[in-house]
Amino acid sequence: MFKIFTLVAFITSFASTYTCAQRYRVVDLGSLQARSVVPAALNNNGQAAGRTGQPHGESTHAFFWSGTRLFNINPLPGGEYCAAFAINNSGDIVGYSNTAKSMRAFLWTTASGLADLGTLPGDTSSEARGINNTGQIVGTSTGRNGGHAFIWSNSGMQSLGTLPGDRGSQAFGVNDSGQVVGGSISRNATHAFLWTRSSGMRALGVLPNQTTSVALFINNAGQVVGSSTGHDGTRGFFWSAADGMRDLGTLPGGDYSTATGLNNSGIAVGASGSALGLHAFIWDELNGMQDLNSLIDSQNVVLTGASSINDKGLIIAFGSPSSGGAHTHVVELDHESHAGPLHTFVLIPVR
Repeated sequence: MFKIFTLVAFITSFASTYTCAQRYRVVDLGSLQARSVVPAALNNNGQAAGRTGQPHGESTHAFFWSGTRLFNINPLPGGEYCAAFAINNSGDIVGYSNTAKSMRAFLWTTASGLADLGTLPGDTSSEARGINNTGQIVGTSTGRNGGHAFIWSNSGMQSLGTLPGDRGSQAFGVNDSGQVVGGSISRNATHAFLWTRSSGMRALGVLPNQTTSVALFINNAGQVVGSSTGHDGTRGFFWSAADGMRDLGTLPGGDYSTATGLNNSGIAVGASGSALGLHAFIWDELNGMQDLNSLIDSQNVVLTGASSINDKGLIIAFGSPSSGGAHTHVVELDHESHAGPLHTFVLIPVR
């Protein structure tokens, strides 16, 4: 297995400019007490965040990966579980934790630990899904009248509202300019949105012949990834102001894809497959969608999804050791319902 000190050296020396690598070395992040480790995000310093728990989801806690080891993040006072969903380049992490009475969005820093971000006025619960490098946080606050997307800063929490006629919204990503993406919820569908302070919320649309969509990540160029769904299934999309929404397709033999991560060079990662199982993918303009399992050096790993890619080209993915010694076969794994712990891997480009 690739050594941890080599990973640290790579992170500090790899050039900031990056083109899609042909091969990747694989580093297993390990686990806490033999639990599953499910990644959410990776920053430009090679630090990561996500959640770790028993194979069937019991006693889930957020984790912080420092680049050398995993650290457990305990829930808010009175809580039993928590999960992390985003990390910025300062190592600040956001997510949600239960308390004795409700679910609350949190901010965790190495200096101050876990802080409850509260809710919008009148609401009872909240969760945080994205944080940028200026410390702005986005997520969803929920009460008796449903949930609404919010943006949080030191001045407090602000509702982002909804698209016209909709009754709820959720925010999943924010870039360094404060642009926010997520989904606005009507009675029958969800529609991907882009919100800016100057223009408010605008719909990003859906792919042809589909009815619902959600935006999951936005980079500093204002490019967006997510998924669009209709009668013919779910497809990952890439959106830009110049070209609108584009279908990323699927891996060969698949009928499903979703894009969950995007770096500032416009390279996306996610998962694609079918009811038989999923494989992690990477997508870029030159090569289209590629199965990450065909690009790694290990024959003993099956990557079922990729969560995030940073600007140095490192990818954080999840999957399982392959007992058959062939990383191309399908493993039917999900987050909690299948036996055996998930592993988290950092993929390092090899020139």
